[in-house]
Amino acid sequence: MWWMTLLIMFAALLAMFASGLPVFACFMVLNVVAVIYFIGTNGLGLFVNSMLESSTMEALVAVPMFILLGELMFRTGGVSLLFKAFDTLIGVVRGRLYIIAVVVAAFISAISGSTMASVSVLGRFVYPTMVERGCDRRLAVGTILAGATLDAIIPPSVVGIILATLANQSIQKFLIAGIGPGILLSGCYIAYAVIRVIINPKLDSHGATAIAEEPMDSRAKFKAILPIIPLMGIIFLTLGLVMLGVAQPTEAAAVGCVGAIVMSFFFRTFSFKMLGDTLYGAAMTTGTVLFIIASSRLFTQLLAYTGAAQGLIEFASGLTVDPWLVYIVMMITVFILCMFIDQLAVMLIVVPVYMPIINQLGFDPLWFWMMLLINLMFGGITPPLGYTMFVFKSAAPDVPMSEIYKAVVPMILVAVVGVIILTIFPQIVTFLPSISG
Repeated sequence: MWWMTLLIMFAALLAMFASGLPVFACFMVLNVVAVIYFIGTNGLGLFVNSMLESSTMEALVAVPMFILLGELMFRTGGVSLLFKAFDTLIGVVRGRLYIIAVVVAAFISAISGSTMASVSVLGRFVYPTMVERGCDRRLAVGTILAGATLDAIIPPSVVGIILATLANQSIQKFLIAGIGPGILLSGCYIAYAVIRVIINPKLDSHGATAIAEEPMDSRAKFKAILPIIPLMGIIFLTLGLVMLGVAQPTEAAAVGCVGAIVMSFFFRTFSFKMLGDTLYGAAMTTGTVLFIIASSRLFTQLLAYTGAAQGLIEFASGLTVDPWLVYIVMMITVFILCMFIDQLAVMLIVVPVYMPIINQLGFDPLWFWMMLLINLMFGGITPPLGYTMFVFKSAAPDVPMSEIYKAVVPMILVAVVGVIILTIFPQIVTFLPSISG
């Protein structure tokens, strides 16, 4: 029976996750055992061929390039300059530092592909400044973590590329589809912080900084904008070229890498040691990601071979309930899983199961997978085991985990409001991909 096979395979996978094994190792062990059981030792040759074919797909060339771009951007020292620039340009407004935190996080998301790297940088450089200037610690933690998780949505997103590959979606269109939701969620986080400050002014920083109090003549404004110019150039190279149809994501990422190296000369942070560390970090991350993708695709093939995938299709075809009820159940299931399991692991589990179902229910695949990606984003800041919270804890060890938990709960509720808006108005997701080159 197909459902028994599916149940046993997922139970074994969850048990291995609970054992503490790395995600790629769990999938690899399950795949080897399943191949030997269902096909026999002769199937190991098919196993190797599938791994090779999956890891050498042309579409996946974009993964190492965006990882390399993210590594370069974080080692050039542009983040602190970016914060100072917005700190100078934004006038004396309610909740200005919270606004700056979200805006800087969104900018970092547009030049990086790693959520963990983003939250680590924000925790080290932005959080201490906010607390030092009198911001409420809990609200500061919440805005930083919420802003950092935008990295999974705003392109370039390595997680987005992986999801698009597994779901057989156009990487170019899927990356562009993340722009609208990213802007919407950024606005929701900013609106929440500003409303909180208006209700309780004690949550705000101690007035304006000395920089903000100085008259802003044209020269001062240009000096403040100057560090942003090369970063905007990188964003244009990676996103603008893709949206204009001039370059594919891989080509745009390669051009962005060249631009990041040029920017390191501009910021005077280039060194061969920096370049070596960047290449090493990118290689290690890329190897892990490709291993996971190859293992996941083989897992999908095994589901098809055992008849579990076909059983799911027939089951979905026979459903008489409202498709929107199925959609809600699918999203709630992902949300609950993300409370206990790594986001990437959840994605690798649910994509093979959800693919045949959404095809039968008639949802726009681009919209649905983007909604799934946003839902997965919550996992990083969902207690008790959202890994993004633990990365922030390592970057800001003075903040108790209990306070981090309390800080993220309202942000999750704000994100839920954003998801409801995106569900009612799917054009926010689909409009830009429909007009892109």
